Amino acid sequence: MIAALISLLSGGLLKLLLQAYESRLKAKTSQEALSADLAAEEIRAEISARAEARKVLVAENGVFFSAGRLGRLSFVLPLGLWWSAICLDSVFHFGWKVAEVPVLRDWGGAIVTSLFLVDGVKSVGRMWQATR
Repeated sequence: MIAALISLLSGGLLKLLLQAYESRLKAKTSQEALSADLAAEEIRAEISARAEARKVLVAENGVFFSAGRLGRLSFVLPLGLWWSAICLDSVFHFGWKVAEVPVLRDWGGAIVTSLFLVDGVKSVGRMWQATR
């Protein structure tokens, strides 16, 4: 009789534990599926954004005064002239007394460097890829 009672209790308890485990597994699987769907959607959006950026680059080719180039030039030229004046004045002591702004020195140098170096490397890469 005790054996029957133990088997009855353990069978019911095991069944409940098995059901809880199965529901937990289903929830985890659906969460992983949702995560995978979101990652796939993010990748599709990135591909679409890159395709649109490529269209802009293709549209700008051959046109010197495009909106994007004018925007970059209107920022880079004054910053580059200011930065060059500071460098020349500090090296050759011309006495220009160009005001040095620490904030512009820090992030301005990074921006000018990134624009000239990164854009230059990109254009060299595009030319190299076009010749292949």
